[in-house]
Amino acid sequence: MNTTILISIKNGPSEWLRLFLIILFIIILLTGLFGNCLVLLSVITNHTKIRRSSTNLLLVNMSCADLIILIFNIFDIAQFSFDPYWPTAWYLGLSFCKIVRFSQVFGCYVSVQTLLTISIERYISIIHPIKISQINHRKRLCLIFILIWSLGFLMALPNLYLLELHPFYNRPQYYVCGLSDRWIDSHLITFYKYAESVLFFFLPAFIQTILYLIICRKIFLVDRAVKYHGHAQTVQQVIISNSLQQYSDTKLSSSLPSPLMNNNTVSLSPQCESRVKKATNKNGNKARRKAIIMILIVAMLYFIAFSPIQINFIYTQINHSHHLYEHRLFFVVTILLALSSTAFNPIIFYIFSKYFRCKFQILLRCLCPSYHLSTRQKNNFGII
Repeated sequence: MNTTILISIKNGPSEWLRLFLIILFIIILLTGLFGNCLVLLSVITNHTKIRRSSTNLLLVNMSCADLIILIFNIFDIAQFSFDPYWPTAWYLGLSFCKIVRFSQVFGCYVSVQTLLTISIERYISIIHPIKISQINHRKRLCLIFILIWSLGFLMALPNLYLLELHPFYNRPQYYVCGLSDRWIDSHLITFYKYAESVLFFFLPAFIQTILYLIICRKIFLVDRAVKYHGHAQTVQQVIISNSLQQYSDTKLSSSLPSPLMNNNTVSLSPQCESRVKKATNKNGNKARRKAIIMILIVAMLYFIAFSPIQINFIYTQINHSHHLYEHRLFFVVTILLALSSTAFNPIIFYIFSKYFRCKFQILLRCLCPSYHLSTRQKNNFGII
């Protein structure tokens, strides 16, 4: 149950701390907006081959959801900066209260569904690679995107009905934007918040944990065992082939003329071919592992960032008359974590993905000609 009619208290922290928090909010906000726009441009401006990657398109979908969260948090940050009292008053009226909160929740729902879809797509492509190729790629992605955005929109709709403006106890001319505290809506709010916690936090976290455990076991344990087994067999084959090669060379050396014949074509030995194949597979496996680590970190950051909201919900169910948002520090930490999750994703893409790293540098070079771009980096990166 949401109890937002609270006594307004003068801001406890010093003005310097408040100024520091405002600057921190602005830095995170600008970083997130700029980084997620770079992610969108990285895929949209590239050739068709990259845009066919399911994971890349899903990451773009998540960046769109993160942009929605960041954009509609600007209103809260502006009012937090303007109002020295706590709770922060809502100055934008009931319509904006409903639209802003609806959009924030809508973006969160789309984001968590996209993370869940990426984990399922990675699981199928790594554990059951044959099954995913039997489904039409383009139609599958279109259906997934329609389902994600439609379900997020429908599940966020109750906020348009349940959100209200609540007056302060000793500041009657100011209001707080929050869920209804009417008794007739209490059961609906409780059911909605339980459904939200299960469908968009605990269940996706549980499913992704299971899927990534299976994926990591396959990539880091099973593949390594197969690699060592294959390496032992390869060593045996190389020893046998070398001994046969030496025997054939000594046998044919007497029949060959002393000057070597000039051949225009050069053929690779079986050993060289196997080494080339091994190097290619090794690079592919390394890129796949880095992609899994990247997505796993993004998922972990998301659930850590939005865990305070669930902690507040559980606390509210135990103590019906209070909630943790009464404490300014808890509210600030909650907003900081949520914004950090959306802002740090492009940085994680830059660190772990060679594709995004190269594309970010190219885009930064176009936007800022003084930005130094190494000439050795070329467009020979692979698809995630």
